[in-house]
Amino acid sequence: MRVLIFSPQFEKGAFELLQKELACSLNKFGVSVYTLNTHKSLLREKSFKSNLIKKGVKKVFFIDLALNPNFIQLLIGIFKLRLLLKKEKIDIIETSSESLSIFTILSCLGTKTYHVIGIHKIYNKRYLKFNYFRELLFLFLTKLRARTYFYAVSNFSKDSWLNFSKTNNKKVKVIYNSINPRKDKKDNQQFKEEFFREFKIPNNSKLLLSAGRICFHKRQDFIIESLSPILRERNIHLLFIGEYDFGNQESLETKNKIKLLIKKNNLESKIRFCGFREDIKKIMSISDVFVHSTLTESFGLVLLEAMGEGLPIVSTNVDAIPEIVPEPDNYLVGINESEAFRNCVLAALNRNNKTYQEVSKRNKKIAKNKKFNSDERTKEMFKFFKQILDT
Repeated sequence: MRVLIFSPQFEKGAFELLQKELACSLNKFGVSVYTLNTHKSLLREKSFKSNLIKKGVKKVFFIDLALNPNFIQLLIGIFKLRLLLKKEKIDIIETSSESLSIFTILSCLGTKTYHVIGIHKIYNKRYLKFNYFRELLFLFLTKLRARTYFYAVSNFSKDSWLNFSKTNNKKVKVIYNSINPRKDKKDNQQFKEEFFREFKIPNNSKLLLSAGRICFHKRQDFIIESLSPILRERNIHLLFIGEYDFGNQESLETKNKIKLLIKKNNLESKIRFCGFREDIKKIMSISDVFVHSTLTESFGLVLLEAMGEGLPIVSTNVDAIPEIVPEPDNYLVGINESEAFRNCVLAALNRNNKTYQEVSKRNKKIAKNKKFNSDERTKEMFKFFKQILDT
């Protein structure tokens, strides 16, 4: 079996990192794995390639697509990918984003290569639309090839795709996302002291943590608005981990709203924006409650990671979140229930130590469930690939 994993990058992003992990572990099942990235950094190409090859990838390729390619650049890229599929005799190509999936479908037309697409979003959303034209184009193109299959990261995301696309149920398999437990669990107290000093947080403060791209549908502004009364009145600090998304006007408006809310409620000393952090799990381990206010969630990888560090969750009750996050140890509220969101945070903070530790233990156990294990995910992906080739 020869599998090509096609990604915009392998350095950041939830599904991109999952693709990288898959690429580096499929060889355990005798699969010849190849990777393809949309562009390369000349300064890092050599080390990037050697790192992946050391981890089991057979060959590493770059297609060098422009960030916003014009029609001619797209045609050249499609031609390059077709040549690669033929030269390396690729059996299956995996993609995990709509844009690359559209590009790949066009590249695969007339070939014998199977295309497996990861469904990492929710379709037919009530509260928001992403790029609806792109969704319709994606839907149309998936109908062109019988050799197109899908895996969904939750039962909810599978159902949303089936309802939207009317795809044959047999062509869609649920394969959960996975997490890797933090290996370094020493010196938490030392890390906490250093982190508090770095961000000028008083030593005895309670920490509320939110992680993810700062954008419209993640609604960090809702978190600030809901929690502003207790942030002002109590020794509580709110941390945001993640970079700003400047991809659309709504997210820019969210950024401006965040600034106004902080100024209006005089919260400059109570809120920290930490940007992208590679030590996010260590930050989770020193926090008290994980807060999440999204309008849509196909899985909730960051929620599972927080549970893996023993954190109680307070989140909006949308899409696949109840599939991952159980109540009553954690709290799920309606998307516009600001007061309920605040009260649930207080309830989580006010638990006595014994109850808090019991909740923490149960959340860690859920995160360690076999179905969320990276080896199990690779095994399920291999079985799905084999099933496709055997049809």
